[in-house]
This record gives sequence, C-alpha cells and structure tokens, in this order.
Amino acid sequence: SADPPWPPGAGQAAARRGVLLHKLLERLPDVPPDGRKAAAQAWLARSAADFDAPARAELVGAALTVVEDKRWSELFGPAALAEVPIAANVGGQVVAGTIDRLLVLPDRLRLIDFKSARRPPAGLDAVPVAILRQMAAYAAALEVAYPGRPVEAALLYTQVPRLIEIPAELLAMHKPGLAPVQ
Repeated sequence: SADPPWPPGAGQAAARRGVLLHKLLERLPDVPPDGRKAAAQAWLARSAADFDAPARAELVGAALTVVEDKRWSELFGPAALAEVPIAANVGGQVVAGTIDRLLVLPDRLRLIDFKSARRPPAGLDAVPVAILRQMAAYAAALEVAYPGRPVEAALLYTQVPRLIEIPAELLAMHKPGLAPVQ
C-alpha cells in the first residue's frame, strides 16, 4: 500500500527529518556515551538550524533512544562497522548492497538496516516481503563470507524510531535461490 500524499510542505520536512536521524545514527556511535547528547545537539544546531529547538530536541531523543537500546547497543558500539558494502554469489544469484551497521563476533554476526518509511510497520508481520527478502539476501551473503556463523538481523525504522528483529527462521524462508524463478 502506497503512502498517501503529504500535505503541502510536510513531505519535505519529514524526509529531511529521516535524513538527519540517519546521519545522527551514523555519527553518534563514534562519540563516548556521556558526550552523545551534546554532540547531537551541536551537530543539529549547525546542520538543521531551520528546525526549531523542540524539533531538534525530539531528533536528539530519538537518536539516543536507538543508540542506547540495550538489545542492540553493541551495534552502535566501537566494534561495529558502518555502511558495509557486501557482494556474494548466493544460490546462483549475485547479492550486492550496503549494510548500515554490522557487528562481526567470533560466534555470530549482527546487522541492522535503517528504513525511513513514513508509516513504519507496527510489527514483524507487517514488514513488506521485499524488505524481508533484502535482509535474507544480506544474511545469506554474510553466511558465504563467514561460514558457520549465525546471522541476527533487525530493521530500524527511523521515523518512530522502532526496532524490529527478524527471526532466523523467517530469514531462511526468504533466502535467495529458494523461490522459483518467474
């Protein structure tokens, strides 16, 4: 289902908010936790001066909520990689893309992909199949690069922000090469 049209002017602001939040999520992990709020405020004061103080404060709060989420905070820690290009041959198909955050651990891999949908799904059952396929393809490509390590994946909808974990069984169902070629 397509998003309804924005009221005039609203779309630009919302799209820009998504971009700013994405940029904060790229920058904040490199800042020590006790300095993140001040760093976010300073960056937004420079980069989003047209946003009023309450709007900037809301963005700072949203970014910190995500980066400090205990379930996924290590993906925003110093060991995680940002904007990781990936390419692999999976089931006869070439999978290529960029993973927003990746954490390579000795026993597993964790990845998170940022999504800026205006109407984020309420939960896993509402995530579009195309996105599940994309995440399954990333997981499959990582399994080629790191054989034997399970992959944990999640989507981060930046508008809310809302983190939706994708269970391994669901990733397996959407793996490339499993669906018949049309």
